[in-house]
Amino acid sequence: MRKNQCRKNQAGIVTTRSWCCSNEGFRRTKYIKNPNRVREPRSEIRIGCRAMFRVCYSKITKLWVVKEFRANHNHCMATDMQKHFLRSHRKISAAELEQAKLLKEAGMKTSEIWNLFVHQNGGWDKVGCTKKDLYNSLAAGRRGVDDLDANTTLTFLQSKLDIDPEFFYAYMVDEESRCQMPLVVLVGSNNHGMTCVFGFALIQNETAETYTWVLQKFLECMKDKLPETILTDGCRSMNKAIKDLMPSVVHRTCSWHILNNAIKHVHEEGFVGELRNLIKRYYSVDEFDLRWNKMLLDYNAENNEWAKALYSSRHQWADTHLRGSYFGGSTATNRCESMNAFLKRFLDEKLPLWRALQHCEHELATLRYGELGKHAADKLSTPVLKRTSMSKIEEQFASIYTRNMFLEVRNQITRSEKYNVIRHHKLKASDICTIGKYLSKDHPKRKVTFKRIEREMSCDCYWLETKGIPCRHVFAAMKHLHLSDIPRNIIKNHWLKECKDIYLSSPDAQRRFVNPDMISSKRYGGINSQANLFLYYCKKLPKVQQRGMELMLTLLVEMQKMVEDVGEEEKTINGAVHEVHNGIKEPHPVATKGRPPQSKSSQQNSSQKSAKARICRVCKKSGHDYRNCKVRKRKCEESMEEDDDDFE
Repeated sequence: MRKNQCRKNQAGIVTTRSWCCSNEGFRRTKYIKNPNRVREPRSEIRIGCRAMFRVCYSKITKLWVVKEFRANHNHCMATDMQKHFLRSHRKISAAELEQAKLLKEAGMKTSEIWNLFVHQNGGWDKVGCTKKDLYNSLAAGRRGVDDLDANTTLTFLQSKLDIDPEFFYAYMVDEESRCQMPLVVLVGSNNHGMTCVFGFALIQNETAETYTWVLQKFLECMKDKLPETILTDGCRSMNKAIKDLMPSVVHRTCSWHILNNAIKHVHEEGFVGELRNLIKRYYSVDEFDLRWNKMLLDYNAENNEWAKALYSSRHQWADTHLRGSYFGGSTATNRCESMNAFLKRFLDEKLPLWRALQHCEHELATLRYGELGKHAADKLSTPVLKRTSMSKIEEQFASIYTRNMFLEVRNQITRSEKYNVIRHHKLKASDICTIGKYLSKDHPKRKVTFKRIEREMSCDCYWLETKGIPCRHVFAAMKHLHLSDIPRNIIKNHWLKECKDIYLSSPDAQRRFVNPDMISSKRYGGINSQANLFLYYCKKLPKVQQRGMELMLTLLVEMQKMVEDVGEEEKTINGAVHEVHNGIKEPHPVATKGRPPQSKSSQQNSSQKSAKARICRVCKKSGHDYRNCKVRKRKCEESMEEDDDDFE
């Protein structure tokens, strides 16, 4: 709800007050039909809801009287897990804003301040504002290892299982009874196209046997349901484990790792660019072989052993052989690498194991919170429609697809306006349309087939099978055939709004701990919010500050005496549940693959060496790299259309 009307008499006293639904009214047309708009318009919230509540002050009875009440809404209501996203429920308190400013001055990032508020209030829904609100409020202000490690870890995991029956964990003890240390993250994409985590694995080493155990437990957790595709960095141990356990799964090797290895093994300028085209562009098998042989001949790599081994595994990296297999639009392990970078902000080898898992859980909950926000936006608002020539098709996709995927589909509808049907063959039970690009004779022609009885449509560019959304050729054919309904086969269930239930675990959901630090952190978070409010009022007036100091000193003496009188066992644990897992020793760090740490002397010698001037690999000039090269940015803008057509 939000305030609507407020009437006062001549004396300035309020006599009438009304409140309306936050979805009342409509957005002004000038904010929607703006031809110069660059950004996507904000989602529509005001949809003409007439629910309202009006009261008037009676001079006779000296009471407020309800004059009008409309309880019916024309939209779905926000659930308990979604109401804190509503504007009326979002307001950062003065005490928290004051604390945020102090932490900001101390050098903390705004995202870290937000995480602190989440922990001390007991969840995102209890903060009182969103993360974006905190950013805006601070910007406006500127403008104006443990003794109980192993047992704590296993108890922490068991407590998660007690709360969530769908939670799964497993562990294995080796001969030396050590917990495993290197971290493996299994990630994928959800119905919003965002990163989702299937699981974490702490392993002792990176051998094929270890990866086999990890994948066996993963399949056990998934009830032996195999994934359709897998994308890895090319680790041989992982490849062997996948081949043994999942021989039918389509396996792709990360293109970034292949190109990075190409730089090391073939020292010829231009080779990497040619190899990139073979990885990402679609050719026929014969044309691919011809281009491969020509590339080896041009760059003197016919006898290169690495190139020979790469060609033998072409079915795992060339788009020619992988076209039609869905990888979420990725050719590299960028999702996993970004998740690793996400976790490395808090994880290091000296961190206790139970704290490492706690950080992993927190980052996982952060991802789920972002997913919950997208889910709430899909349910509580609608995108601005009728921005393409196929408005009816656009409305159908907007009603069933998540917002991110709908925008991807609408982009293809918009791009279809540059294509037309150059030939149309009408058969007995199907239509075959040849699609070409307007005023582009050399552009590849695509064939779209529409089966009239089955109401199915397909294109030989395999965009739908590879990317998961219908291509622009399909929409060009639909427009030519005057189809008003979406063919059933181009609707993918994993992009639907309601394809999964959203479950968000609260950060304070653990109920049984054995480590004193975990208990004390919960106690601190419970009292900290009230302490902030106390400090906020103390700073307002000198006499309030003096009285606050008197009360604080009195309480400090009293609480100190209480702590001293308590027994040592109650002071340390105070009700924590002890669960000793026999045979589990404390974990020790395990060496992983990669560069070993340098000694202090070698670090000093390397720091004394003069740094080489940075050379951009695009323009060959110094002072910057390819990421902020102006020449590269200009080329990207000019070739945006060509880059998208590479897929064809």
